[in-house]
Amino acid sequence: MPAFVIVIAVVVAVFAFNAVRLAKKSSSHHFDCPECGVSFQVSFFNYMFTAHSFGGKCSVKCPKCGKTNMLTAVKGRLNA
Repeated sequence: MPAFVIVIAVVVAVFAFNAVRLAKKSSSHHFDCPECGVSFQVSFFNYMFTAHSFGGKCSVKCPKCGKTNMLTAVKGRLNA
């Protein structure tokens, strides 16, 4: 099997694994805004295509005050 096929298969597998991992995390975690104190969840699309740090933080925009911060996801789903 050519090397490029193996490389493509590995890249697709890593992308698929990451998409499943982020889908689970986006539906079971929320963020707390330090500016206004509101708790909110982001959609899978927003969670997937935002900047993430190695420390577990991700860049999210608060829907209430509009501030963008690097926040850590808190385990627990919001009831609202």
